[in-house]
Amino acid sequence: MRQKSTIYTAAAVGALLIMLGFVYLFYFAPRGEKISVDGGTDALGLLENSESLADRKKAMLPSGDEVVDEGLPFPGFANRVIRRMLAALLSGSGAIGKEAVLTFSSEEAYRRFIASLRERDLRLLGSSDQLRAVRIGFDRYEDFANALATLDPSETASDMNYIVSLPLPPEHRNSPGAGSGAVPFGRNALESLGINGDNSSFGQGVVVAVLDSGIQDHVAFAGKVIREFDYVRDANGNPVPIDIDNGHGTAVASIIAGSDSRLPGVAPAAELISYRILDNEGYTNSFTLAEAIVSAADAGADIINVSLGSSGDSALVRQAVDYAGSQGALIVAATGNDGLPQVTYPAAIDGVIAVSAIDARGEHLDFANSGTGLESGGMAAPGYGVVAAWPDGQASDFSGTSASTPYVSGAIAAVMSENPGMSAPAAYQLLMDHSNEAGAPGNDPVYGSGNLNIGRVFESGTPGIVDMAVASYHYDPVLAVANGSENIAQVIVENRGTEAVHNVSVDIDSGDGARTYNVAFIPAGESYLIPTPINAAAGRSAGLLDVSATVRINESLNEPDRDLGDNSLSTRIDFPGQATP
Repeated sequence: MRQKSTIYTAAAVGALLIMLGFVYLFYFAPRGEKISVDGGTDALGLLENSESLADRKKAMLPSGDEVVDEGLPFPGFANRVIRRMLAALLSGSGAIGKEAVLTFSSEEAYRRFIASLRERDLRLLGSSDQLRAVRIGFDRYEDFANALATLDPSETASDMNYIVSLPLPPEHRNSPGAGSGAVPFGRNALESLGINGDNSSFGQGVVVAVLDSGIQDHVAFAGKVIREFDYVRDANGNPVPIDIDNGHGTAVASIIAGSDSRLPGVAPAAELISYRILDNEGYTNSFTLAEAIVSAADAGADIINVSLGSSGDSALVRQAVDYAGSQGALIVAATGNDGLPQVTYPAAIDGVIAVSAIDARGEHLDFANSGTGLESGGMAAPGYGVVAAWPDGQASDFSGTSASTPYVSGAIAAVMSENPGMSAPAAYQLLMDHSNEAGAPGNDPVYGSGNLNIGRVFESGTPGIVDMAVASYHYDPVLAVANGSENIAQVIVENRGTEAVHNVSVDIDSGDGARTYNVAFIPAGESYLIPTPINAAAGRSAGLLDVSATVRINESLNEPDRDLGDNSLSTRIDFPGQATP
């Protein structure tokens, strides 16, 4: 009996020890305690062992499933983050595998995590003290899941790191071309913006940061002192020499502040800061972009030019945008060259100026993305066949929203320098107020506030200017049917002068016979909308319709129109589908 009792006692003690062991592991074990995750059909195992889309789809978890042991302090946080990572990797957003960005609500939490990395199977790929953020790399999602499960979600946020790259060149891979009939600017871009005289002082006292592929030596920058920051490193953290053919940043910078008469920029006197964030293949990431934005703001940049884009919406980049705004810096970014109704990031972020591209006729180019980022405060600028600097003393025929963006950055710098003490946002507001109406009436997702025109800003205080223009012949066959207005087009005439005009005649041919409309009065700087019948049936039958409009002023009541070149507009409307026989 004594022996049996001893056995029972030993068993009870053993059970108690085992229970205490579980209590310790589940509730008191160090936060670095690891979870073993099996492979096979397990979500993390699939991520570890395959990069295929099919396997990632298999790894998707129902909302109730768990991948992290409940014994660690914050398993729910880890599970939620892993689900979001899986969704991001499947979304086509350019999320980078086996990387994450963590941000912390306090300096203490930020420093504590960095100190804990010695005990974790994670790599610190970057850190931002200003944003209290870290870029983390790992070989196994298991290790990252374990780390997340030890972090308090009330002081920690997790996001993906996204690929950021140059917009695709027009007609390259999936990027469409400019469109039929598109006219290049050549060397006439500045003239089209209303810069006809000496602009050598434009940009004086204004600092423009160029976040791009770097600015290489070129005669276009002769005499300029350009501050340079290089974020491009190899796998071992060593600087990577820039390729001589890597000229994107050089071209962008020359449009902003080129000071050579053969390659003049919009604001030649502006100070440039170069942030080389793109590698020689044209890629960077959202963490590095955010770092550079913050650095540029801290370095005193008034304007930050970002002729880059990403399909991933990075919370850290949004945070960097907010920080730059708090420092008075304005970010100007390209919409992208995919020909999609969706603006890339950061141009799609509130507070960032989104820039689309037009040709020398002032018409939207097929490759330029459109979307709400434009409608809420963007604009369009020259982006087809402009002449810009290229490394090794060369010049290039530059196209894309990458080219249109620096025209707006340079224009803001020019307006600031001509109005000492004016902020970048205030200067941009003037440019919006005096842009040339284009596309649909008012702000629209294709042209934004309209087409860039610096000359109108500078002449706004000069009396006696008479300049009427046909700004737009707008008709969208799909929207017209949806809105029940299939047989009505919209013609917009605009007073681009500084004097009101009286008794204006507008001749319109909409494929339904010519009509003349009379407008009694248009104030300076205002537009007038004329609804006019259109022969939609003929357009559907032929698949297209040629239309035109011409505005004429009564010279017995007004001074002569100083620029007859914008008094007429001829365009072609394409109807969807094939022409009927």
